[in-house]
Amino acid sequence: MDHVVRIDGDHGAAFAITVGEAAGLTPELVRTILDVDLQTFAEGTFSGYTAAIFLQHGKVFLLRADAETIGTAVCMRSFADPHEVTLVAMGIRPGWRGQGLGQRFIAGVLQQLRALGVERASLMVGPSNKRALAVYRDVGFVVAGEFDADPRTGERLALLRIALR
Repeated sequence: MDHVVRIDGDHGAAFAITVGEAAGLTPELVRTILDVDLQTFAEGTFSGYTAAIFLQHGKVFLLRADAETIGTAVCMRSFADPHEVTLVAMGIRPGWRGQGLGQRFIAGVLQQLRALGVERASLMVGPSNKRALAVYRDVGFVVAGEFDADPRTGERLALLRIALR
C-alpha cells in the first residue's frame, strides 16, 4: 500500500508511505518495536523478550516513510478463536501523528490480515482515548464491550472488533 505524504504542507519533504510485514527476527527490529512502543504509551508494553517472541511467532507490521520505520503494529492470533487476531499494540512515532497515517496504517494491516484468511480482528483501548477510538472507528471497528482492566485502579478498557470477511 503506497501513499505519498508531505510533511509541513505542500512545500515539505515528500515521503512514500508503505505498510508491510516485518521480516525475520533481528536486534534492529526488536529495538524498533521497543522504541515506537515507548514513544507511544505511558508505560512500555514490551520487553526485548516479548518483542522477539512477537516477531518470531506473531505478526508485526511496519509503517514506513521511505526506508524509515515510523510505526509498528503487533498482532497475535486468539486461542479462543483461531479466526480472530488481536491487535496488541499499535504506535506511530511523534512528528508523524495527526496526518491520517493511523487510519492508513490500520487499513493496511487489516488488508494484510484479510489476505492471510483472518476473519475478525479485535483490540482494546481506554474508553477515554477519544483520538484512538476515532481512528479505529474510521476503519470500521465497533465497540463490542467494556470491562475492568485493573480493579485496583478502576481502569476500564473498551473491546473493539471488526469483521474482515
